[in-house]
Amino acid sequence: MIRTGFFARNWKRARNLQARYGTDSDGATAIEFAMVSVPFLAIIFGIIELALVFFTGSVLTQAISDTGRLVRVGSFQGCGQAAEFKSLVCARMKNMMNCNANLRVDLVTASNFQSVTMEDPGASGLDPDDDEQEIEEGVYTETGPGEPVVLRATFYYPLVLPNAMTRLENMSGSGRRVITASTAFRNEPFPAGAACNSSISDELEAIVDALTG
Repeated sequence: MIRTGFFARNWKRARNLQARYGTDSDGATAIEFAMVSVPFLAIIFGIIELALVFFTGSVLTQAISDTGRLVRVGSFQGCGQAAEFKSLVCARMKNMMNCNANLRVDLVTASNFQSVTMEDPGASGLDPDDDEQEIEEGVYTETGPGEPVVLRATFYYPLVLPNAMTRLENMSGSGRRVITASTAFRNEPFPAGAACNSSISDELEAIVDALTG
């Protein structure tokens, strides 16, 4: 009888606890939010990063279009080489995402458009294990009046989120999205041997001062 009563009391107590906690919903919302918030936030941040990639591509396209015009009308000729030209491109990108370190610009010419060749930019010396490394300078060829020109900018966009979340990385193991923009044009018949445009010279001096300031 004692044993039967002991089991009966404990069984009743267990049933009471089960009924009590089975109907207790305190904290359920917090637990459900924690389960849902992780994939939800991953999707939100993924959308933001995708939008930034598209925005960077649009800004890069506009920047090389504006800077290419300086070559086409003969304003940049005599102002410098690859480094100076890239500085002007970055200035028109507002130096976003550390432009100077992540951008390669190639400008080449030939006797006609069909014979223009451009080397594959590849990794441009990029070391995925070195976040501070800068991209190698591209090729810049001095062009004259009436010559065909092909301009290409390659931006090695450093991704924030892991590739497993966004699948935006297109250079394996680099953690970057390679964004390319290009334009082709024929120079206008400006006077041969023209000196560097004064406004471009002033702009380059201001860029140098800002970098060394």
